[in-house]
Amino acid sequence: MARIRRKTKWSFILIRDADRRVKQYRLSGRTVALLPVAAALTVAGAFAATELQALQRIHELEGLLAGETANSKSSLADRNAVIESLRLEVRQLNEQTGHLQDRMSELAELEAKLRQFIGEYGDPSASPQGAAGAARFADPAFDSFEAPPVDRLSAAAVETTIADFSELSQMLGELAVSMEANLRKAELRRAELNAMPSGWPTVSRRLTSGFGYRSDPFTRKSTFHAGVDITGDVGDPIFAAGDGRVKEAGFNLTRGNYIIITHRNGLESWYMHLSKIEVEQAQAINRGARIGEMGNSGRSTGPHLHFQIVASEKPINPLPYLQQIKED
Repeated sequence: MARIRRKTKWSFILIRDADRRVKQYRLSGRTVALLPVAAALTVAGAFAATELQALQRIHELEGLLAGETANSKSSLADRNAVIESLRLEVRQLNEQTGHLQDRMSELAELEAKLRQFIGEYGDPSASPQGAAGAARFADPAFDSFEAPPVDRLSAAAVETTIADFSELSQMLGELAVSMEANLRKAELRRAELNAMPSGWPTVSRRLTSGFGYRSDPFTRKSTFHAGVDITGDVGDPIFAAGDGRVKEAGFNLTRGNYIIITHRNGLESWYMHLSKIEVEQAQAINRGARIGEMGNSGRSTGPHLHFQIVASEKPINPLPYLQQIKED
Protein backbone atom coordinates (compact mmCIF):
# COMPACT_ATOMS: atom_id res chain seq x y z
CA MET A 1 0.00 0.00 0.00
CA ALA A 2 1.48 3.24 -1.17
CA ARG A 3 2.37 5.77 1.34
CA ILE A 4 0.87 9.23 1.04
CA ARG A 5 3.61 11.92 0.94
CA ARG A 6 2.78 14.97 2.89
CA LYS A 7 3.62 18.41 1.66
CA THR A 8 6.31 20.16 3.60
CA LYS A 9 5.10 23.01 5.68
CA TRP A 10 7.12 25.92 6.97
CA SER A 11 6.19 27.68 10.15
CA PHE A 12 7.24 31.23 11.00
CA ILE A 13 6.78 32.36 14.60
CA LEU A 14 6.58 36.07 15.22
CA ILE A 15 7.61 36.89 18.79
CA ARG A 16 6.86 40.44 19.84
CA ASP A 17 6.99 42.00 23.29
CA ALA A 18 6.63 39.81 26.34
CA ASP A 19 3.15 41.04 27.08
CA ARG A 20 1.92 40.45 23.56
CA ARG A 21 0.80 37.25 21.88
CA VAL A 22 3.06 35.14 19.75
CA LYS A 23 1.89 34.66 16.18
CA GLN A 24 2.66 31.69 14.01
CA TYR A 25 2.47 31.63 10.23
CA ARG A 26 2.46 28.43 8.16
CA LEU A 27 3.76 28.51 4.59
CA SER A 28 4.11 25.78 2.08
CA GLY A 29 7.54 24.90 0.69
CA ARG A 30 6.62 26.25 -2.72
CA THR A 31 5.66 29.59 -1.22
CA VAL A 32 8.90 29.72 0.67
CA ALA A 33 10.79 28.95 -2.53
CA LEU A 34 8.98 31.72 -4.40
CA LEU A 35 9.61 34.38 -1.76
CA PRO A 36 13.20 35.18 -2.88
CA VAL A 37 12.02 35.44 -6.47
CA ALA A 38 9.25 37.82 -5.44
CA ALA A 39 11.70 39.81 -3.37
CA ALA A 40 14.12 39.95 -6.28
CA LEU A 41 11.38 41.06 -8.62
CA THR A 42 10.28 43.70 -6.13
CA VAL A 43 13.83 44.98 -5.79
CA ALA A 44 14.28 44.92 -9.59
CA GLY A 45 11.04 46.82 -10.02
CA ALA A 46 12.17 49.37 -7.50
CA PHE A 47 15.49 49.75 -9.29
CA ALA A 48 13.67 50.02 -12.64
CA ALA A 49 11.37 52.71 -11.31
CA THR A 50 14.34 54.58 -9.86
CA GLU A 51 16.20 54.30 -13.17
CA LEU A 52 13.17 55.60 -15.08
CA GLN A 53 12.95 58.55 -12.72
CA ALA A 54 16.67 59.16 -13.14
CA LEU A 55 16.39 59.00 -16.94
CA GLN A 56 13.45 61.38 -16.86
CA ARG A 57 15.44 63.75 -14.66
CA ILE A 58 18.41 63.44 -17.01
CA HIS A 59 16.23 64.31 -19.99
CA GLU A 60 14.85 67.29 -18.11
CA LEU A 61 18.37 68.43 -17.23
CA GLU A 62 19.50 67.90 -20.80
CA GLY A 63 16.60 70.06 -22.00
CA LEU A 64 17.49 72.79 -19.54
CA LEU A 65 21.15 72.58 -20.53
CA ALA A 66 20.27 72.77 -24.22
CA GLY A 67 18.13 75.85 -23.58
CA GLU A 68 20.86 77.51 -21.53
CA THR A 69 23.41 76.62 -24.22
CA ALA A 70 21.20 78.20 -26.90
CA ASN A 71 20.76 81.27 -24.74
CA SER A 72 24.50 81.41 -24.12
CA LYS A 73 25.20 81.10 -27.84
CA SER A 74 22.71 83.86 -28.58
CA SER A 75 24.22 86.08 -25.87
CA LEU A 76 27.72 85.32 -27.14
CA ALA A 77 26.68 86.16 -30.69
CA ASP A 78 25.19 89.44 -29.47
CA ARG A 79 28.38 90.25 -27.58
CA ASN A 80 30.52 89.40 -30.61
CA ALA A 81 28.34 91.66 -32.76
CA VAL A 82 28.79 94.51 -30.27
CA ILE A 83 32.55 93.93 -30.14
CA GLU A 84 32.76 93.89 -33.94
CA SER A 85 30.73 97.09 -34.10
CA LEU A 86 33.09 98.74 -31.61
CA ARG A 87 36.09 97.56 -33.61
CA LEU A 88 34.58 99.04 -36.76
CA GLU A 89 34.01 102.35 -34.99
CA VAL A 90 37.60 102.32 -33.73
CA ARG A 91 38.89 101.69 -37.27
CA GLN A 92 36.73 104.52 -38.60
CA LEU A 93 37.98 106.84 -35.87
CA ASN A 94 41.57 105.87 -36.66
CA GLU A 95 40.98 106.57 -40.35
CA GLN A 96 39.38 109.92 -39.58
CA THR A 97 42.22 110.74 -37.20
CA GLY A 98 44.75 109.90 -39.90
CA HIS A 99 42.82 112.03 -42.38
CA LEU A 100 42.79 114.94 -39.94
CA GLN A 101 46.52 114.53 -39.32
CA ASP A 102 47.14 114.66 -43.07
CA ARG A 103 45.05 117.83 -43.36
CA MET A 104 46.91 119.34 -40.41
CA SER A 105 50.23 118.53 -42.12
CA GLU A 106 49.00 120.19 -45.32
CA LEU A 107 47.91 123.25 -43.36
CA ALA A 108 51.30 123.36 -41.61
CA GLU A 109 53.06 123.30 -44.99
CA LEU A 110 50.80 126.06 -46.31
CA GLU A 111 51.38 128.13 -43.19
CA ALA A 112 55.15 127.64 -43.50
CA LYS A 113 55.05 128.82 -47.11
CA LEU A 114 53.00 131.87 -46.19
CA ARG A 115 55.32 132.71 -43.30
CA GLN A 116 58.33 132.31 -45.59
CA PHE A 117 56.73 134.58 -48.15
CA ILE A 118 55.87 137.23 -45.54
CA GLY A 119 59.40 137.02 -44.14
CA GLU A 120 60.86 137.54 -47.59
CA TYR A 121 58.47 140.12 -49.01
CA GLY A 122 56.89 141.63 -45.91
CA ASP A 123 53.33 141.76 -44.67
CA PRO A 124 51.14 142.98 -47.52
CA SER A 125 48.74 144.53 -45.01
CA ALA A 126 51.44 146.87 -43.70
CA SER A 127 51.74 150.31 -45.26
CA PRO A 128 54.96 150.64 -47.33
CA GLN A 129 57.52 153.24 -46.28
CA GLY A 130 59.61 155.49 -48.49
CA ALA A 131 59.68 156.18 -52.20
CA ALA A 132 60.93 152.73 -53.06
CA GLY A 133 58.05 151.12 -51.15
CA ALA A 134 55.55 153.39 -52.87
CA ALA A 135 56.86 152.33 -56.23
CA ARG A 136 56.82 148.63 -55.35
CA PHE A 137 53.26 148.58 -54.04
CA ALA A 138 51.69 151.14 -56.35
CA ASP A 139 50.41 148.51 -58.73
CA PRO A 140 46.66 147.79 -58.25
CA ALA A 141 47.27 144.05 -58.59
CA PHE A 142 48.81 144.07 -55.11
CA ASP A 143 45.69 145.55 -53.53
CA SER A 144 43.75 142.32 -54.05
CA PHE A 145 46.16 140.35 -51.87
CA GLU A 146 44.65 139.40 -48.55
CA ALA A 147 46.53 138.83 -45.34
CA PRO A 148 46.77 135.21 -44.17
CA PRO A 149 43.56 134.06 -42.48
CA VAL A 150 43.16 134.29 -38.75
CA ASP A 151 44.05 131.08 -37.00
CA ARG A 152 40.48 129.79 -36.95
CA LEU A 153 41.71 126.35 -35.93
CA SER A 154 42.97 127.65 -32.58
CA ALA A 155 39.68 129.45 -32.01
CA ALA A 156 37.77 126.30 -32.91
CA ALA A 157 39.79 124.36 -30.35
CA VAL A 158 38.29 126.57 -27.64
CA GLU A 159 34.77 125.96 -28.87
CA THR A 160 33.12 122.80 -27.61
CA THR A 161 30.29 122.70 -30.11
CA ILE A 162 32.05 120.44 -32.61
CA ALA A 163 30.08 117.23 -32.50
CA ASP A 164 32.23 114.86 -34.53
CA PHE A 165 35.25 114.46 -36.75
CA SER A 166 33.36 115.19 -39.95
CA GLU A 167 32.55 118.74 -38.87
CA LEU A 168 36.17 119.35 -37.88
CA SER A 169 37.36 117.85 -41.16
CA GLN A 170 35.01 120.14 -43.09
CA MET A 171 36.34 123.15 -41.22
CA LEU A 172 39.93 122.11 -41.97
CA GLY A 173 39.01 121.71 -45.62
CA GLU A 174 37.60 125.22 -45.76
CA LEU A 175 40.69 126.58 -44.02
CA ALA A 176 42.95 124.74 -46.45
CA VAL A 177 41.06 126.19 -49.43
CA SER A 178 41.39 129.67 -47.95
CA MET A 179 45.11 129.24 -47.29
CA GLU A 180 45.71 127.81 -50.75
CA ALA A 181 43.93 130.79 -52.31
CA ASN A 182 46.06 133.18 -50.31
CA LEU A 183 49.16 131.22 -51.22
CA ARG A 184 48.29 131.53 -54.91
CA LYS A 185 47.86 135.26 -54.42
CA ALA A 186 51.19 135.33 -52.60
CA GLU A 187 52.86 133.52 -55.49
CA LEU A 188 51.32 136.00 -57.92
CA ARG A 189 52.49 138.88 -55.78
CA ARG A 190 55.99 137.41 -55.59
CA ALA A 191 56.03 137.11 -59.37
CA GLU A 192 54.91 140.72 -59.62
CA LEU A 193 57.62 141.87 -57.21
CA ASN A 194 60.33 139.83 -58.88
CA ALA A 195 59.31 141.35 -62.22
CA MET A 196 59.73 144.86 -60.81
CA PRO A 197 63.14 146.24 -61.92
CA SER A 198 64.09 147.03 -58.32
CA GLY A 199 67.31 145.02 -57.98
CA TRP A 200 70.60 146.96 -57.99
CA PRO A 201 72.17 146.28 -61.42
CA THR A 202 75.89 146.64 -60.57
CA VAL A 203 78.50 145.88 -57.95
CA SER A 204 79.24 149.57 -57.44
CA ARG A 205 76.80 151.79 -55.55
CA ARG A 206 78.26 155.13 -56.67
CA LEU A 207 75.98 157.42 -58.65
CA THR A 208 77.69 160.06 -60.83
CA SER A 209 74.57 161.45 -62.47
CA GLY A 210 70.88 161.40 -61.54
CA PHE A 211 67.58 161.47 -63.40
CA GLY A 212 66.42 164.78 -64.89
CA TYR A 213 68.00 167.83 -66.45
CA ARG A 214 71.76 168.25 -66.23
CA SER A 215 74.70 169.81 -68.06
CA ASP A 216 75.65 167.60 -70.99
CA PRO A 217 79.33 166.52 -70.59
CA PHE A 218 79.93 166.96 -74.32
CA THR A 219 77.96 170.12 -75.23
CA ARG A 220 77.78 171.69 -71.73
CA LYS A 221 74.17 172.53 -72.45
CA SER A 222 71.22 171.67 -70.21
CA THR A 223 69.77 168.43 -71.45
CA PHE A 224 67.38 165.83 -70.07
CA HIS A 225 69.10 162.73 -68.63
CA ALA A 226 66.65 159.81 -68.89
CA GLY A 227 68.31 157.57 -66.30
CA VAL A 228 71.04 157.31 -63.68
CA ASP A 229 74.78 156.75 -64.21
CA ILE A 230 76.55 154.29 -61.93
CA THR A 231 80.34 154.40 -62.09
CA GLY A 232 82.61 151.38 -61.78
CA ASP A 233 85.41 149.49 -63.49
CA VAL A 234 85.46 147.99 -66.93
CA GLY A 235 84.49 144.34 -66.64
CA ASP A 236 82.32 144.73 -63.54
CA PRO A 237 79.30 142.39 -63.82
CA ILE A 238 75.92 143.81 -64.81
CA PHE A 239 72.80 142.14 -63.35
CA ALA A 240 69.16 142.11 -64.43
CA ALA A 241 67.09 144.34 -62.15
CA GLY A 242 64.04 142.05 -62.40
CA ASP A 243 62.48 139.02 -64.07
CA GLY A 244 61.72 139.55 -67.73
CA ARG A 245 62.68 138.80 -71.32
CA VAL A 246 65.37 140.37 -73.49
CA LYS A 247 63.71 142.71 -75.98
CA GLU A 248 66.90 144.01 -77.61
CA ALA A 249 70.60 143.27 -77.30
CA GLY A 250 73.04 145.05 -79.65
CA PHE A 251 75.15 148.12 -80.40
CA ASN A 252 74.23 151.78 -80.97
CA LEU A 253 76.56 154.76 -81.52
CA THR A 254 74.95 156.62 -78.64
CA ARG A 255 74.08 153.73 -76.30
CA GLY A 256 77.12 151.63 -77.14
CA ASN A 257 76.58 147.97 -76.28
CA TYR A 258 73.13 147.92 -74.71
CA ILE A 259 70.40 145.57 -73.45
CA ILE A 260 66.67 146.20 -73.05
CA ILE A 261 64.63 143.84 -70.85
CA THR A 262 60.82 143.90 -70.79
CA HIS A 263 59.03 143.26 -67.49
CA ARG A 264 55.41 142.84 -66.45
CA ASN A 265 53.02 145.79 -66.41
CA GLY A 266 54.69 147.32 -69.45
CA LEU A 267 57.98 148.28 -67.73
CA GLU A 268 61.38 148.09 -69.42
CA SER A 269 64.88 148.33 -67.95
CA TRP A 270 67.74 149.66 -70.11
CA TYR A 271 71.47 148.95 -69.65
CA MET A 272 73.92 151.02 -71.77
CA HIS A 273 77.67 151.51 -72.47
CA LEU A 274 78.52 147.86 -71.79
CA SER A 275 81.84 146.30 -72.72
CA LYS A 276 80.28 142.87 -73.19
CA ILE A 277 76.78 141.45 -73.78
CA GLU A 278 76.09 137.99 -72.33
CA VAL A 279 72.42 137.47 -73.32
CA GLU A 280 70.48 137.01 -76.53
CA GLN A 281 67.29 138.51 -77.85
CA ALA A 282 64.06 136.83 -76.56
CA GLN A 283 65.96 135.11 -73.75
CA ALA A 284 64.10 134.78 -70.42
CA ILE A 285 65.96 136.43 -67.56
CA ASN A 286 65.59 136.17 -63.77
CA ARG A 287 66.25 138.94 -61.28
CA GLY A 288 69.95 139.08 -60.38
CA ALA A 289 71.10 137.08 -63.41
CA ARG A 290 74.35 138.27 -64.99
CA ILE A 291 73.68 139.82 -68.39
CA GLY A 292 76.93 141.60 -69.30
CA GLU A 293 79.95 143.64 -68.19
CA MET A 294 80.42 147.35 -67.50
CA GLY A 295 82.25 149.31 -70.15
CA ASN A 296 82.80 152.65 -71.90
CA SER A 297 81.21 152.04 -75.29
CA GLY A 298 79.11 154.54 -77.27
CA ARG A 299 78.71 158.16 -76.18
CA SER A 300 80.48 157.90 -72.85
CA THR A 301 83.18 159.80 -70.96
CA GLY A 302 84.32 156.89 -68.79
CA PRO A 303 83.44 153.44 -67.49
CA HIS A 304 79.91 153.46 -66.12
CA LEU A 305 76.45 151.97 -66.52
CA HIS A 306 73.59 154.09 -67.75
CA PHE A 307 70.49 152.50 -66.19
CA GLN A 308 66.97 153.66 -66.93
CA ILE A 309 63.38 152.45 -66.64
CA VAL A 310 60.78 153.06 -69.35
CA ALA A 311 57.02 152.90 -68.78
CA SER A 312 54.64 153.27 -71.74
CA GLU A 313 57.59 154.34 -73.92
CA LYS A 314 58.48 157.17 -71.53
CA PRO A 315 61.51 157.19 -69.19
CA ILE A 316 60.72 157.44 -65.49
CA ASN A 317 62.93 157.99 -62.46
CA PRO A 318 64.48 154.58 -61.59
CA LEU A 319 65.56 155.56 -58.07
CA PRO A 320 62.19 154.72 -56.40
CA TYR A 321 62.49 151.20 -57.84
CA LEU A 322 66.01 150.48 -56.69
CA GLN A 323 66.29 148.74 -53.35
CA GLN A 324 69.61 150.31 -52.25
CA ILE A 325 70.89 153.77 -53.08
CA LYS A 326 74.22 155.26 -52.17
CA GLU A 327 75.46 158.59 -53.46
CA ASP A 328 78.94 160.05 -52.99
